[in-house]
Amino acid sequence: MKDAAGEVLYVGKAKKIRLRVQSYFKKESRERYQIDFLMRRTVDIEYLVTDSEKEALLLENTLIKKYKPRYNIFFKDDKSYASLKLNVTHSFPSLSITRDILKDGSLYFGPYASAGALRKTLDLMTRNFQLRTCSDHEFANRSRPCLEYHIGRCTAPCVGKTSADAYAGQVEEARLFLGGQKLELLKHLKEKMALASTEMRYEEAARIRDLVLQIEETLEKQKVVHHGGKNYDAVGYFAAPTKSVVCVLMVREGLLSDQRKFVFLKPAESEDEFLSHFLFQYYGALLDIPPEIYLQQNFEDRSHLQEILEEHSHHLVKLMAPQRGKKVKMVALAVQNAQKWAEEKLKDAETLLKGLEEKLSLPQLPRMIECVDISNLQGQEAVGSLVCFEEGKPLKSRYRKFKIRLENGPNDYAMMYEVLSRRFKRILMATTEEEKKKWELPDLLLVDGGKGHLQIALKALADLGLHQLPLAAIAKGGGNPDKIYIPNRMNPVSFRPNAPELLYLMRIRDEAHRFGITYHRALRSKKMMAKI
Repeated sequence: MKDAAGEVLYVGKAKKIRLRVQSYFKKESRERYQIDFLMRRTVDIEYLVTDSEKEALLLENTLIKKYKPRYNIFFKDDKSYASLKLNVTHSFPSLSITRDILKDGSLYFGPYASAGALRKTLDLMTRNFQLRTCSDHEFANRSRPCLEYHIGRCTAPCVGKTSADAYAGQVEEARLFLGGQKLELLKHLKEKMALASTEMRYEEAARIRDLVLQIEETLEKQKVVHHGGKNYDAVGYFAAPTKSVVCVLMVREGLLSDQRKFVFLKPAESEDEFLSHFLFQYYGALLDIPPEIYLQQNFEDRSHLQEILEEHSHHLVKLMAPQRGKKVKMVALAVQNAQKWAEEKLKDAETLLKGLEEKLSLPQLPRMIECVDISNLQGQEAVGSLVCFEEGKPLKSRYRKFKIRLENGPNDYAMMYEVLSRRFKRILMATTEEEKKKWELPDLLLVDGGKGHLQIALKALADLGLHQLPLAAIAKGGGNPDKIYIPNRMNPVSFRPNAPELLYLMRIRDEAHRFGITYHRALRSKKMMAKI
């Protein structure tokens, strides 16, 4: 489905395409606001015929990745979710962070939704298993150990401080740990500790003992333990009013070893489609797919997706919705975690926005906030940046860049007036529903600057007849907390130290500054290259 500009809005598939398309025009379907928004923008529908349902599933996923349609779910790929790479094809494998999952013989663990969790895991691995983290080029050209060796985070295989066999043992321990095979790892470590003690290598034995205690403590904290040692994932899905949350519980050797949660804007598709798209995109990016994946419901494409994942992983993969027993309880636990996460996030966002509404005396919750910043170097290559946050999250589809047209030297106020005038004229000149949606007014306009910038923003809005638009200015505190100014108030609004409402506004301002500086530098570089 495409809009007037030819942009792909939605990609879907069906055995009977006519019936599928007709369903979008039915009254009950249009009552879902995502469907209503989609159909208001759709002016053209194209279709492709495939030879099989499996081919249709593959094509659908390819088109979603290519066009990133607004009304499909799009699981952010390896550009956003990093993994740990163990390049076992090298004689002395290294452990590194990567965003590219390649079929190069290496082992990949992840993807990690949290960059903090990934860095913490890498730090734990280097402290306990002492694998090298240097590049292959550095490894091949070293003549003496680096700092990592001297602080006990690497065994320096680059200069022969450890043998190939000993290092291979370190790699195997790391592989067992990252793969969730902690019971097998414990057995191996205890044997190694006993041998080191027998040979009077007491310092090494003590290090292994500490690692054993750390792993045993982790296992003791596990709340879900099943005898039998199976490896599987339990996937739970919860649909909140504006968002959908998926929780993946990872069970390895019968132990609940990890969980991953993913939040999506509510898509214009059914739960079956949502689940199919998520599973395809999530597991399609993994090389280490568990043999069993348990779901809260079956869906139409299950058998075809199962076949695709088997081809991808080179082993049998079962996708199933269990009806009784422990697996049902695990799926229910995944759903419960997804629901709790969604409710907490929605509650946190509502509390934050409610606090802003009260502090700034706004007429309604500031669900959508736009911030404008000016960047220039003594008036040269001046640019304006506009960023948008919706319910606490950046909405990058509404980011805008403005190249300042003024030629009268540096004048921050005049530049701010120009950018605001150009931005808000767009909504006044909009003639179609699509343009109005694209340039709709925010619930709060935030400008970077002090009282002067607030006054010039008021003038720009008043000249356009938009004097009712809620407005605030944020100024650097000069060593003190930043100051927030609003119209008809002499002093800045008072916030308690580290108030989440103030930190949120500062985060939005910082993002506007980052976005503007990036554009400003790009223009400067382009100008410099033109002179060469």
